[in-house]
Amino acid sequence: METRKRGLGSNWIAPLALAMIVALFGVMVAVASAQLRRDLRERVIQRYADIWESISQFQVIKGLEDDLLSGLRFEDAVVYSLMEAQDVEGALGVQVFSPDGGYLAGVPFGLDEGPLDADQLEQFEAGEPWGRWVGPISDSGSEVELFVPIRSELDEEILALARFQMEGSLVSEEFAAINSKLAKQASVAFFGGTILVSAVFLWSFRKLRLARREVEARASRLAAANAELAMVAKTSAVGAVASHLIHGLRNPLAGIREHIASDGQGLESEDWDDAKQAARRMQTMINEVVDVLRNESIDDRETLSGFELRDYLQSKYEKRAKEKGMDFGFRVRGEALLSARRANIAKLIVSNLVENAFDATPVGGEVEVRIEEVTDAVEITVLDTGPGFSERAKEGLFQASEQSSGSGAGIGLAISKQLARHIGADLELLRSGPSGSAMRLLAPLMDLRDPNE
Repeated sequence: METRKRGLGSNWIAPLALAMIVALFGVMVAVASAQLRRDLRERVIQRYADIWESISQFQVIKGLEDDLLSGLRFEDAVVYSLMEAQDVEGALGVQVFSPDGGYLAGVPFGLDEGPLDADQLEQFEAGEPWGRWVGPISDSGSEVELFVPIRSELDEEILALARFQMEGSLVSEEFAAINSKLAKQASVAFFGGTILVSAVFLWSFRKLRLARREVEARASRLAAANAELAMVAKTSAVGAVASHLIHGLRNPLAGIREHIASDGQGLESEDWDDAKQAARRMQTMINEVVDVLRNESIDDRETLSGFELRDYLQSKYEKRAKEKGMDFGFRVRGEALLSARRANIAKLIVSNLVENAFDATPVGGEVEVRIEEVTDAVEITVLDTGPGFSERAKEGLFQASEQSSGSGAGIGLAISKQLARHIGADLELLRSGPSGSAMRLLAPLMDLRDPNE
């Protein structure tokens, strides 16, 4: 069900992403079209302004040379000269302004006689003609204003500014033609671009999906291979210590057999306690080893961190510590990664060390597990506040013993030593005395750069 939900969710990714890309592309086309339309409109109006600059300059020069107009004031002569241009189709009126923007004269009467505003005066001082679209002024049509500098014939000094009021139907027609053409071009660009972008996107998405599936398949194969390697390591380790296990079971089994053969005749209660204790010891030893084969919780993973090892030990022994009234603590430094191949065996070894520490520590004592990442290794130290090992016990600490030791030490330190060697680790007694003991397992650190780890 979870896989199906994930599949349904991933099926929406491609359409949603494609829709967002197409929408973004559409916005870009719309913005580009609007910018181009604005530029083209400005060019149309500028073309009219350039044309009327030539017309105005010709009319003014012609008028100032006329004997009749030469006797008038300058501004009146300019206005009358430009009035002749009003015969051009579409001309609605003309006004003349001084170089500082003040109104001088104009026709027809009734037009706005106010001075030029700051923006118009700034453009006027630049000395170039310009125009602007006034837009619809009534139901009958629209207007265009053209601003043309008037220059002297000799030194081209700006003498005045002429503002022409023009009927805007021709400009409106050009604007409509521009809008229509741009709309067609934008539609072609949008739909053509959408098809192209969609094709490239879907092709790329298909490649990414195939690549993701390949990665998932490889990850699955690696996980399976890792689990197989972990199982091989575990079974190999169990084989390496099988003789020790059988050796450790021989004496307890023989004792139980004798008790059973006697049908309980002549047995004291202590003898039955010994039989029970031997049976428990055999079960503990077998369970500890079989736990390696049955524990598949990390077989399909690459690593086990120090914090995960702490959680495992804490869940396993916390209840026992409380029942015995002991202080059971941990200290973890660094990530302390172990490969899955070593992790299960290390868990078995450390569990044995903790079992020994619990057996050796009196009620109210302390047991601590320290997991630290050191140079190229993970150092796991189990400390207790028990009485420590005797000198005789230290001499044969990691050797198989013919004697069982009561409640004992689980699979035994001899087997733990064998297991440690099997995973390239080292198990040693750091110290032992009346104040307690410290056992250390030094295992190689997981190297994430080594694919064969």
